[in-house]
Amino acid sequence: MLESRVQAFDFLLYTFYLMSPSPPHPLTSSPSSPLPITLLIPVYNRARALRATFPSDLQSQNVAEIVLVDDGSDDDTPNLMRQLQASSPIPVQVVRHERRQGQQRSRMVAIAQAKTDWVMFGEDDVYLGAGYIDTLLREGQQLRADVIAGRLIDLRVPDEFSPDMLVDPVPPQPTCTNTDVFDLLRFGADYTARPAQPIEAPYVHTIALIKRDLFQKISFDPYYGGNAVREETDFYLSAAAQGHKIYFSPSVVAYHLRGAIAGSGGQRIPRWKMEYWNFVNTHHLVSKHWAHLKQKYQFRGTPALWMLSFLRGRYGYVTRTFFGR
Repeated sequence: MLESRVQAFDFLLYTFYLMSPSPPHPLTSSPSSPLPITLLIPVYNRARALRATFPSDLQSQNVAEIVLVDDGSDDDTPNLMRQLQASSPIPVQVVRHERRQGQQRSRMVAIAQAKTDWVMFGEDDVYLGAGYIDTLLREGQQLRADVIAGRLIDLRVPDEFSPDMLVDPVPPQPTCTNTDVFDLLRFGADYTARPAQPIEAPYVHTIALIKRDLFQKISFDPYYGGNAVREETDFYLSAAAQGHKIYFSPSVVAYHLRGAIAGSGGQRIPRWKMEYWNFVNTHHLVSKHWAHLKQKYQFRGTPALWMLSFLRGRYGYVTRTFFGR
């Protein structure tokens, strides 16, 4: 009973903090100090999606520069980037690879351009909801987080995109407990979930605000092939194992656009290849971080035995059909 009252009191305090009208948070940038964030967006053959989502990248009062990395696109992406660079109220730097070098390389090239205290990875097919960047900066500084991300909702766009389509299907009230968000048995997460307040997380998704100095200690592992599934999780687990704090916040939301608008480019691969790389990359992830997973999350057995459980959960239908289990 006492614990539930404390949790309710904490939630009321947090709600008051979010709703209270106030001047800019004292920990965020002031007009006389450098802006603290660089927004990094790798792009490959996604001109249509980038044209739709880029306006949402311009909302923040704390972004010093946007870095667009064109990973060898052969559609209208290069022309569009030049147009955005010329018209954007926020300085835009364009980096172009003449040949495609992949997601991991594009991210590291983007990071190398940043000089700010924080970086945020955007994506060409993700539309940032109102206040996404600035709210995460305020909360991240208050929580002394090293990484913080908001909610993420898949949005199917049947034809042409309009911001009027951005509807959050989740009620504004808290919908889950902390343990309901993350599924460590499959390295999944319900990023649509709305906990009562920011919660410490084992990992988050790509659209995260990250302290730039983390990249002096940790890098994206080039092992992850195919569509690079588990690459971000690997980075976050490495950060957590070194004692860095990662948070998932219910305060803001981003929308991952699906459908024809994002039907080309990106990291798309055939389904069978996706399943193959999901297995290979997950095995590498678990083996690499086994000591941390055992200590922090009570993983048992060996990486090989855990993978059998993972496969049974992911491919249960095939297992039951062919092996009668």
